[in-house]
This record gives sequence, structure tokens and C-alpha cells, in this order.
Amino acid sequence: MLSRQSSSGTEARVGPEAERLVTAAARIARSLPAPRPVLGVLCGFNRADRDRARILRSRLAERGVHTADLSLVPDAGDREPGRAAVPRPRVDVLLYAGGPQPEPAMKAAALWRLPLLIERQDGWEGGELNSLGGHRRAVLGIHLSGGAFDVAAREAVIVSLQPQPGRVRLILDNEKITAPGDQLLRVTLADGGLLRASGDAFGSRRVRRVRFERAWGAYRLDIDGTPARDVHAPLRIETLPGRLHLLHP
Repeated sequence: MLSRQSSSGTEARVGPEAERLVTAAARIARSLPAPRPVLGVLCGFNRADRDRARILRSRLAERGVHTADLSLVPDAGDREPGRAAVPRPRVDVLLYAGGPQPEPAMKAAALWRLPLLIERQDGWEGGELNSLGGHRRAVLGIHLSGGAFDVAAREAVIVSLQPQPGRVRLILDNEKITAPGDQLLRVTLADGGLLRASGDAFGSRRVRRVRFERAWGAYRLDIDGTPARDVHAPLRIETLPGRLHLLHP
């Protein structure tokens, strides 16, 4: 395990942001009612991310904070709301150890309904010495055929896997739209608890829910820019207000 005195390049890149994370995590752990709170540490997939997570865990251990390593990609069983086949991890708070894209960590936190401690992003309040900010934000709730469930922190895109997919039927709120099946459907969060649905056949619409109602063949669901799974209609997307709870120093 890398120590505080390590002279590696990874250690040099940890910087004051990581120290603020450690201080905030220790403060949160002391405030939790659990007799032995555990922080679940989420990190990226490359070696630098894993090294950084080990450093954070080591420094938290020095402060008496118990931690556990967790995968950024929850098991599929965690994605069915209310009756998950695989229970969420036995941790009290999640800590994102850092990496180029925070969306997978946000997705895991939203799926598991656990607070996520993460470095402050541009535009967020906080950043002063010993400060700790927090806010809740909406995510996209994706109800898949067969009763499965997923979420997206930023956007969901549906794209055809067939060379000639024919036409699809969409329902935007109560409006039925028929569109070419080879045109991708993009759904993002909009202000006021609404969705922004975009497609070449109808432009951009602000709606409360989107239903991918009828289509021929298989389609791919991309979540936050990453291919997630093959899907079939019907599929419904809606806003889940306040589902993601973010904490930041």
C-alpha cells in the first residue's frame, strides 16, 4: 500500500483536493449514527485511479475510518427498484476516488440510493477550508422491458443495431410519434424536472416522460456516453428528482 511519504508520480498528483476529500470523509464518518460506519470507495479502471484510491484508503485508515473497495458498475440485480436481486453494498456513504468521468460513480450512487462524496466540480458551492457542501439532483430513470431498471446521470441514447430497422413509435407525454428507426433518440435532463427528448424526426421537445413504444429488432442503450446493454421496446424514461445525493468539500 502506498504511504503518505510515497514519492511516486501518482502521489504527486493527489494534491490538496484529495486532502480535502480525506478531511471531509473523516468528518462525515464521525457524524454518522452507525457504530462502525464504512465508506465505500469507488475508483476508475486504470492503474493511476486504483493507486489514488489506495492512497485515500490508507489516509482514511490513519484517521480510523473503515473503507471498502467497490466496483463502479453495479451488478445487474441492483437495477430493479424496490426488490433488487443483489442488495446494495453494506456501506454508509460512497467516496469517489477520482478519474476523468464522474458519471459512473454518480450512477452507482443513484442506483444504490447512497450519498456520494466527490471532489467539487465547477459551479458547485464550497471549496473553502473545512467547508462541506451538498445538494441533490435529478437523474434519468430508465424502465426496461421485463421489469429491469437503470439510471443515467446525464443522458440516455437509444440507437438501432439493425441495418434497416423500419420505423418506431414513440410517445412523448401523450403525443404519439412515428419516426425512422435508424435515427437515434437522445434523452437528457432539462430544467424544471423535465426531460429533453431529441430526434431528427421531431427536433427537440421538453416533456415529462418518453416511451420507446414499438420497434422492430434490437436497439442499444448508451448511458452517459457508454454502451450499456441491448434493449427491446417498450422502454420508458422519466426524471427521478433528488435521487442523486452529492456531498463535496
